[in-house]
Amino acid sequence: MPRPFYSTYSMRFLLLIAGLLFETTAADAANAANGQVLYARYCALCHGPNGLAATDVGRILQPRPRRFADPVEMARVTDDQMYQAIKNGVPGSSMAAWQGVLSEPQIGDVMDYLRSFSLPEGPKMSEDEISLAVGKRLYDADCAFCHGTSGDADTDAARVLKPRPRRFSDPIEMARVDDGRLYAAIKIGVSGTSMASWGDRLSPVEIIDVMRYIRTLEQPLPEGMQRADIDLIVGERIYDDYCVACHGSKGDANTPLGKALSPPPRDFTQRQAMAQLPDSQLKNSIIHGIPGTAMAPWGGVLNPEDVRRVLRYIRKNFQRQR
Repeated sequence: MPRPFYSTYSMRFLLLIAGLLFETTAADAANAANGQVLYARYCALCHGPNGLAATDVGRILQPRPRRFADPVEMARVTDDQMYQAIKNGVPGSSMAAWQGVLSEPQIGDVMDYLRSFSLPEGPKMSEDEISLAVGKRLYDADCAFCHGTSGDADTDAARVLKPRPRRFSDPIEMARVDDGRLYAAIKIGVSGTSMASWGDRLSPVEIIDVMRYIRTLEQPLPEGMQRADIDLIVGERIYDDYCVACHGSKGDANTPLGKALSPPPRDFTQRQAMAQLPDSQLKNSIIHGIPGTAMAPWGGVLNPEDVRRVLRYIRKNFQRQR
């Protein structure tokens, strides 16, 4: 009777793989056990035996030691950050450098053990839930002092700052804040304001976490207001900020600056002339400016939604016949 094909070589191969898996599993278990011993010896005093930093020492340290058992706190901690913290310490904290005490393999064993803390039993948080939870913690720690816990910028600091910090709870104020503007404001700050750059403290994914949480602070529209009404309100604000000096509050260019310019700024109250002027041409003038005139290009300041809204405001409000 012929022997099965797998009787010799396949069985040897399977035994080899099983042996390798057993060795790997045994090595991982040994590393984890070693990491647990090292953690108990060097880390538990501050971070706690359960990784919650709820120790007598942990409670009095500022900043508080990291809570390794908190999946939200550990969500954005990379292996490199963890490695550097253990090896070189964390400036401005009580976390000392352990490179003279722990070898490289021992640091790896401790890291493996620390990761086991942030895998609690029970229902796991989704990526979206983790992102919002991380964003909230970062916001509460770094943003609420000026912008307020509810995003209304009604804090002692906000009351003395000029200009006032942005009110994230105001749906009208936030109508102009697209994701690009919000990301840039957090990453590089806002020139001429107290909004500093956070790009050196927050990673790109953490900035997105904060952005997502900020979006949850926006309140519903005032009673009786429709979403379409925001276009006119925001359009008026944009016009008052960027257009009124030349074109005037009435849209007739009857301002000291408007009278001094040659050629004069466009008179939006000339109904017949405005009726013959297509929106596409007005948009182009706003975005790219008009060569040979004082009309500057606003494309670097106003986004497409801004241009659409200010154009709607101009069309709606300046209808007087000349």
